[in-house]
Amino acid sequence: MDIYCPVCGEPWDHNELHDVEGVRFEEARRRFASEGCRVFGSTHNSTVDTDKATKSALLHELLGDDIDGIAALMEDLG
Repeated sequence: MDIYCPVCGEPWDHNELHDVEGVRFEEARRRFASEGCRVFGSTHNSTVDTDKATKSALLHELLGDDIDGIAALMEDLG
């Protein structure tokens, strides 16, 4: 399932958090909540999907470490 960058709205498979080089999953998850795409060494999209980014940021704040819940709710919200 996808999680969305809370900065630009870019979708990322939540399993990619396991592959962040030199960082454990929990730290990658925390960093993704604030840094978004940058945790993967990527740059943010130049065209920001503010709706998805705003929803993602809010869900990260509300659900914290429940990455599966964040992904499921983002899917439900469309």
